[in-house]
This record gives sequence, structure tokens and C-alpha cells, in this order.
Amino acid sequence: MIVVKHSFRHRPVINSRLLLNALRENYVLVLFSLSLIIGMIFGAVFARNADFTALNKLDFLFYSNYKARAVQPIISIFSASFASSFIFILVCFLCGLSMWGMFLIPAVLFFRGFGLGLTSGFLYAAYGFWGVLFNLVVILPGAFVCCLAILLAAREGTRFSRMIASCSVASQRGTISPPKMKPYLLNFGVILMIAFLAAVIDVVFSGCFAGMFSF
Repeated sequence: MIVVKHSFRHRPVINSRLLLNALRENYVLVLFSLSLIIGMIFGAVFARNADFTALNKLDFLFYSNYKARAVQPIISIFSASFASSFIFILVCFLCGLSMWGMFLIPAVLFFRGFGLGLTSGFLYAAYGFWGVLFNLVVILPGAFVCCLAILLAAREGTRFSRMIASCSVASQRGTISPPKMKPYLLNFGVILMIAFLAAVIDVVFSGCFAGMFSF
């Protein structure tokens, strides 16, 4: 019995150490996730003074026109969802090609979080419980996978931007080791596949549940 108590006593310490190690190894993703969450908070606060017209104007970036999900054909839902993800992934890709891009990428995540928070906050403010339910079962499943893809794109872009910065310093010292583009392109190819999956999830959940709501 004493041995069992001793193992349970130390188990939280071990778990906390594993958690701290995981956070340290993935600190870039943690910081980017915080930037995304802060953007969501700002978007939710801004939603108090927003209207549907504002959401409609930002639809090409965030796919925030929730009313269209119930009436648009499947191909339109898929195209709008994938295009929204693709824009942010492309910006992360282009930022990664510059040594200064690493400083701009957090703003990309903040902006994406702002759009998600704006849509979620507006649905809650305008429709209460039914808006929250619509957000949970129609928007958030695909948005979660989309945000995951953008977070991975941000990490890859930052990593490549740092490599370019290191190469710039090395060139000044006379030792040049340019970063390889092929792995960078392949990694972003995988990220686009995740964005593709997010668009498919958007289609499935929109087709199954969006028609149950009337806004």
C-alpha cells in the first residue's frame, strides 16, 4: 500500500514535467496559438458593434457568411472554405521566403483568430443559444482543422524565415549554406492537404446541420 501511495504522489510531478517539456519543445506553436486566441477575443469584442453586412464583406477572407451555408451548393461551400484557408497559408508561405517574415506571421494568426471570433461573437449576440449551437455544430469543426493547418503553416514559415536569416549572417562571414526549397514546398503541400480536409469537413457539417437553422 505504501508503494502505491508513493507512485500516486509522484505521478502529478511526472505529468507536469512531461507537459513542461512538451511546451518547451513546441513553444513556437504555443505562442502562435496564443496569438490566434487573442485575435479571437478581439474579434468577439468587436462583434458587439458589428452587423451582418460587415461579416458579408469579410466573407472572402473568413467564410463568415453563415446564412449561405444552408443554401449554397456543395462545390460553392467547399471552394469558399478552401479559399479562405489557402489565403492565410499562402501568406505564411510568402512570409517564410523573407528573413523578416517571421515578425509578420503572428499578425496573420491574430487576423485569422479575429475573423473566427467576429463570426462566433456575432452569432451569440444576434441569436443567443441557437447562434452558439450553430457555431458549434456547423462552423467550428471545419474551422478547428483550418486553424490547425494555418498554425502549421506559420511554424514552417517561421522556421524557413529563420534559416534565411541564418544564411544571411553566414554569407557575411563567408560561409553560405542556402536553405533547401524542396522540403519547404513538400511541407506546405501536406498543410494544403489538411486545409483540403478542413474544407471537406465544412461541406459535411454544413450539409448535415446548416439547414436545421433558420436565421
